[in-house]
Amino acid sequence: MMRHITAKAFIFFFLIVTFHAQAQEFVLKKDFRPEWLVSQSERYTPFNKNNANTKTIYFWLDASKFLGDSLTVTSTESFAIFVNTQLILLSEKKIVLPIDSLQTLLGTSNLLIGIHQENSIDGGLVTEIIAHSESSHSDSLPISFTSFRDFAITGMLVLLVMLIVIIRLNPKLASDYFSVTKIFSLREGDDKQVYSRITSSTSILFYCFCSLIIGYYLVIIFHFIPTQYSLAASFYSDTFSSALSKWFQLSLIILGVFFFKILILFLATFLFGYNDMMGIHFFNWVRLLLIFFGTLTIVLFTYFIGHGQSKTFLSTLFIFISWLLIGWMVLIFLKLMTRNSRSMFHLFLYLCATELIPFLLTINILY
Repeated sequence: MMRHITAKAFIFFFLIVTFHAQAQEFVLKKDFRPEWLVSQSERYTPFNKNNANTKTIYFWLDASKFLGDSLTVTSTESFAIFVNTQLILLSEKKIVLPIDSLQTLLGTSNLLIGIHQENSIDGGLVTEIIAHSESSHSDSLPISFTSFRDFAITGMLVLLVMLIVIIRLNPKLASDYFSVTKIFSLREGDDKQVYSRITSSTSILFYCFCSLIIGYYLVIIFHFIPTQYSLAASFYSDTFSSALSKWFQLSLIILGVFFFKILILFLATFLFGYNDMMGIHFFNWVRLLLIFFGTLTIVLFTYFIGHGQSKTFLSTLFIFISWLLIGWMVLIFLKLMTRNSRSMFHLFLYLCATELIPFLLTINILY
């Protein structure tokens, strides 16, 4: 039965991806190459054959003339793109930027686009305006989504299907992971079978699901704040395929963090003599991430689909990650304190090794 459910889920996902790939067509509206500029003596002059070795070109874009369209930049080499002197993307070979989003992000329709690459700019660089045209059907609704919005909807469907599958596989384990009351319960009942099977196949499936949730959460936020954080710029995406690729990359990195966390806890519990705490510690960590990031992802998805684009709100959701991790350190200290058979200082050193130092490294990477 579960094999049929899983097969149908992946077929459904494949059909959605195929539909979006086929239903959208692109129409070239403008090529900016004749309007390329180079900076010489603190002024901009037209690009010509004499500037073939230049590494940076500029051009002006009036966003008000291309609302609803997209700026596409492709090159045979990686490039960095600036808009009104602000770094938007780094080390990309292709990017599609909605004009509406650029105008909203910069707060002006008069945009100076700058593109820099390490080698000569001439040869493989293409800068164009494309229009999105949906395949026309007489019974289709007049609704148009950007490709990134398509990703957000498809990604949420994938997460929902995966959630149904893992709940059906092990309802009892799922009820333990998604128990809100047990997060804050300091005297949680002992379930040695659950705590001792943190590396079972079903538990690993929960780790994969949690990694996908966090990766999805970050990809959507990084779409709006690439100029504020270096990590956001590295994982910025705007097209369906790019967002899907960044989502899987981030999810794999986060899944690697999960297994690294298991290794740290294994070594720390052995060194500090807390062998009976490893399962409790890690299980509660995953439980917290699942519930809180699951809730935050629903909030973020609802806000994004409702056309919310406030950088302040989205930056707050990103910064909230640090406060969530601080709250977790306090919570796990209180939970383990009720089981601590050694001195409080001994427990504090254990938490420094397993939580405080990884927290400081995480904050350094994120922000």
